[in-house]
Amino acid sequence: MKKSDRGYSLMEMLIVVSLMATLLGLGVPSYKSFIRKSNRAEAVSKLLEWANRQAMWRADNPSYNLGVTPLADTYYVYSMTATASTYTLTATAQGSQASDKEDGISCSVITLNQVGATGPSGHEVCWSH
Repeated sequence: MKKSDRGYSLMEMLIVVSLMATLLGLGVPSYKSFIRKSNRAEAVSKLLEWANRQAMWRADNPSYNLGVTPLADTYYVYSMTATASTYTLTATAQGSQASDKEDGISCSVITLNQVGATGPSGHEVCWSH
């Protein structure tokens, strides 16, 4: 009588499970990095929009709009420090976004001022990726 083997052997199952664990181990950090970059791109977009609105305000008024209410979302808290002739917009990462780095440089605090300066030297990478 011939015995038919049906199903997978233990060795085959162990190989499949180990391959899946390896792929998962490589994929999760890449996915988290992608999500952080996406959240940072949204924060940069909000800062640029805010700066554009300040420029439009200043075109019609003798000073920047000092009465702006700070904003917050899930990943960043936005704030502004301003005088009549200068301002600095800041997006400060919170939660899991606070560990955001690009090329070894922390991107947890993103700034923009009235002349377009984006923070300390080296932080340009936070804006370009």
